[in-house]
Amino acid sequence: MLFELHCHSWYSKGTKVPWECMSSPKDIVKRAKRLGLSGVAITDHKTTKCWEEAKEEAKRLGLLFIPGIELQTSGGHLIALGINEGIENHLGLEETIERIHEQGGLAVAPHPFDLKGDGIKNGIKRADVVEVFNSMNLDKLSNKIAEKKANELGKPMVAGSDAHSLEMIGYAVNISNSSDLDSLLKEIKKQGLMFRTRYLPIKNLVEWYRERFIRSYVDVLNYVNGNYVYPKAVVARTLLNRFVRSRNVTWNALAHLGVGVSRIYSRFKLSGY
Repeated sequence: MLFELHCHSWYSKGTKVPWECMSSPKDIVKRAKRLGLSGVAITDHKTTKCWEEAKEEAKRLGLLFIPGIELQTSGGHLIALGINEGIENHLGLEETIERIHEQGGLAVAPHPFDLKGDGIKNGIKRADVVEVFNSMNLDKLSNKIAEKKANELGKPMVAGSDAHSLEMIGYAVNISNSSDLDSLLKEIKKQGLMFRTRYLPIKNLVEWYRERFIRSYVDVLNYVNGNYVYPKAVVARTLLNRFVRSRNVTWNALAHLGVGVSRIYSRFKLSGY
């Protein structure tokens, strides 16, 4: 059976670009069913608001719903799987893990060495499980380092799509014989899971960013007008308007260039690992 262990609904919000995800919990579960998945964990940032809707739809469709949340700790992002209620954000890493364990959940380190610096890095030694493949880590090296470190520490491993839209779901799925939550969590903690992975196509990444900016247009424009001065403000407004109104292949080309630069940059930033 196949499980998606890392995806987000529209309850996950960004800061400068508020619309981070465009999908309802119900639609995510439907998408998982269409893809032939057996279960899904919606791991929204800082909130469990998706749980009730997702659980109800999963029950209707015969899928396993795995309660999850991606928490912001003082040391970076940490996913809690299999908990039964929300956990406070911005606590220390060790305290957060303790609270997860109090609920019988698993502490999973998502994208621990990502270039944005959101992961817990060497804090993975305290986590129960390490996400060693994240479909959004297009630099690739950050995934390889996560796998290398997890192997060195003898940590169980999982993969995550980190899906922020319906089209992103299922790019990294986990394979398990478990059919219920308890046995799945035990299997993950004992040995980790086998997985089937692909990196997110750049075209999908560009479309996701465009949809985010379209839905967050007014918020982004207000941020630019309130924080940028001439000529930076003019350039930012011009690029914003062109991006949301055009599907020219130039944007895909620029995205390819950006990914290429990130792969070079990752060799310098992650050289110490």
